[in-house]
This record gives sequence, structure tokens and C-alpha cells, in this order.
Amino acid sequence: MSSSTKSSLDSKVVVVPGGTGNVGEGIVRAFLKAGATVIVPSRSRSRLAELVKLIGPELAGQLKTVAAGYATFDEADQLATKLVTDFGHIDHVVASVGGWWAGKALWQTTDDDWQKVFVDVATSHMALARSFVPRLSEDGSYTTIAGFSSQKPYPAAGIVSMQGAAQLMMRQALSAELGGQRRVNDLILGPIINRSRPGGDPDWLTSDQVGEAAVGVARTPSITDEHVVLDNVDDLKKALARMAA
Repeated sequence: MSSSTKSSLDSKVVVVPGGTGNVGEGIVRAFLKAGATVIVPSRSRSRLAELVKLIGPELAGQLKTVAAGYATFDEADQLATKLVTDFGHIDHVVASVGGWWAGKALWQTTDDDWQKVFVDVATSHMALARSFVPRLSEDGSYTTIAGFSSQKPYPAAGIVSMQGAAQLMMRQALSAELGGQRRVNDLILGPIINRSRPGGDPDWLTSDQVGEAAVGVARTPSITDEHVVLDNVDDLKKALARMAA
């Protein structure tokens, strides 16, 4: 294993928007196990409290919850400013924002569906990237979490696919504009086994395995400006082997 992948996260500050979610929980847990201080913002105090219980007392000491939103540019700016002031630096951000939605063809989509699934999620991703990327430490990284539907159309989930595709293009645009000044990547996931869906195909990743991959990306300087596709456990094994090379 190279020295770059052995880099300690003990002094690192990691922000996980969406950390109260089914996939976000695994990401939070993995970074805590790696020794980082992990900050999870959410408007919902009850969801933050639930996350603390799920993480458990052995790891929760380095988990910092913040009752704040990031749904608008102003909210995200205020959050990023507060976190830099309170913690001194932000090293890594993993944005696990959004979720699955299905059941309607594109021509059946309502105004409310469009606003909630596409506009609100896309705005949150843009607001977070706009506010946090310029504030990252020089050796920091920004990773977005996307679903398989961002690259593969899925019937009756078209607006999820459209939002995911926009999210991937946002990351590519960031990469082009940053020109290597900061590392930005995305993890593109297949179906995930999590607390809301505890069963599934044995080849599916768990939320904790997603967290393992996110930690690996943060620790590996050679992974930059990439789509890291993790459809299944075999993909994860290959990715982790590369990170350890």
C-alpha cells in the first residue's frame, strides 16, 4: 500500500450532507472508523438524533451534528462559513443528497414531482458544491453520490435519471474549471442494502461498503476527476485494490 493511501484521517474534518439518510449513515460510520471528525448537517433534529443512536457511543464522540439546511445558495453559504469558523478547515465533503423515486412516466410527472425530485435535489447539489469546493483544504476532496439511473434510464423514474445526469455533468464541469486545483469525483452506485432495505442480492453493496469506498477515494490522491462506478461487490473489490496499490 502506498503512503498516500495510508494517510491518517485523524485530523481531518469531513462534511457529509445527507448523512442521516440510508446510504449516508454508512458513509458517516466509515469516516468515523477512519478517525475523522464528521459533520452532518440537517434541518431535522429528530433525524440527527436518530443518526447518533445508529452510530453508537463508541464512534459518536467525533460525530458533530448541525441543525442547518443547504437547500438554497444562501443556506449553503451560511453553513460552509459557520463550519470553517467553528472547525478551522474542511478537508473532505461527501454529498449524499437525494433518493430513489419511481412510479410515473415522464408525461405523468406533476409540478410537485418535478420540484421535489429534480429541482430541489439539483439545487442542493449545486448550492453545496458552490459553497464548499472553494473552501476545501488544498489536499481536500469533494465527492458526490449518484445512483445507477444517472447513466442508465430506468422506466418510470425518468426525472431521477435526469437529475442524476445533471449532477454528473456538474462534477465534470467542476473538474474542467478547477484544472486539478482540487479533487472532485463521483461514486455511481447500484442498488444498496441499507436499514430501509435490509435484504437484496448478495452482489449488492451495503451502505457501509459505500462508506468504505468513499473513505478510499478521500485517502487516494491519484483518484481525481473520475466517475467511480460501483454497481456491485466485485466493482468495490477492484476499486479498493486500486486504492491500495
